[in-house]
Amino acid sequence: MTAKYVYEVTAKRDGQLWFIRIPQIDGATQARTREEIPAMARDYIAIALDVTTDSFDVAVTVFSD
Repeated sequence: MTAKYVYEVTAKRDGQLWFIRIPQIDGATQARTREEIPAMARDYIAIALDVTTDSFDVAVTVFSD
């Protein structure tokens, strides 16, 4: 079994949205709820790199105010 690459993702509340940063690809996106953060990050990475969403993992760190 081959280990998947892990993208480190950070998220912080910004008003009514969550601001998501993906530094490894110099990317950013947003989510409406905390639960959406991993999926939104995964979709952004997949689109930016033209890969499938199951070809990598994400590790999310949530920062609170």
